[in-house]
Amino acid sequence: MFVASFVFLSACDSVEPDDGGGGDQELITLVSLVLTPQGGGAAETVEATFDEAGVLLSADTIELAGGTNYEAAIDLRNTLVNPPESIIPEVRDEEPEAHRFFYEAEGGVAGRVTAIDFDEDPNGDPLGTTFVLVASGGVPAAGQLRVVLRHYEEDATLPDDKRSDTALAPEVPGVVENDVNFVFPVQIN
Repeated sequence: MFVASFVFLSACDSVEPDDGGGGDQELITLVSLVLTPQGGGAAETVEATFDEAGVLLSADTIELAGGTNYEAAIDLRNTLVNPPESIIPEVRDEEPEAHRFFYEAEGGVAGRVTAIDFDEDPNGDPLGTTFVLVASGGVPAAGQLRVVLRHYEEDATLPDDKRSDTALAPEVPGVVENDVNFVFPVQIN
């Protein structure tokens, strides 16, 4: 049985034009990934849930068919407010230059699962709210897909810091920090 590893931080500050400053920390309690096979087939939604302290409660297993490409879209939500609030509009529409998703295959699926064709920020740099997940053919395999959302702070040198960054690079307070960093279990059939 696989136990998901986890490192998680609250989402970035939300600064509304009329709030005069730093805004409140947003909380991410649900990460959903929707995978739709290219060429037809039913969409699969996998979810990871977190408590208000950011502790991983559960993570669904991503079931992939070898030799298949999937259209993928991620959503981040705070489910503790009513109605639940998506954080994706902030990432995609309000601060795309200051964010970047990474999707890294680990364990037995490293080299077999690859994320490509990311949506882009206005500078043409990868954003990753939508992408294509490629599962190569071959024997069945199990591993993990690490999901990381990096937030580039005011002291970051953009777009260079974003372009040269990696999923496992250390956080640098005030420059780049992880809003999300955890793994989904993955099974290639």
